[in-house]
Amino acid sequence: IVGTPEGQWKAQYMIFEKMREEGFMCGTDDVRLTVELLVASSQVGRIIGKGGQNVRELQRVTGSVIKLPEHALAPPSGGDEETPVHIIGLFYSVQSAQRRIRAMMLSTNPPP
Repeated sequence: IVGTPEGQWKAQYMIFEKMREEGFMCGTDDVRLTVELLVASSQVGRIIGKGGQNVRELQRVTGSVIKLPEHALAPPSGGDEETPVHIIGLFYSVQSAQRRIRAMMLSTNPPP
């Protein structure tokens, strides 16, 4: 799903609701979602934090599992590659983790 954070949330929610309506799940606790969020490779260290402190805190607070590549590729000179961050958990846990990661990225890289 590509778009603004608000648009992505709405689309994810509509898919989640449709799955529930169609009987693909029995209550919200049965379905674990996986979302891939692309972040600038240069910002992956910010998500991880010193000794993994930030990612552990994100997981504790949101209840989601956050997976980052063990060996993120260094961005090529002249550009900034994106690294996929996988967030796994219940719908609202995943949404919370996405919001927090986006906030972290905005706080380190303010718009011009």
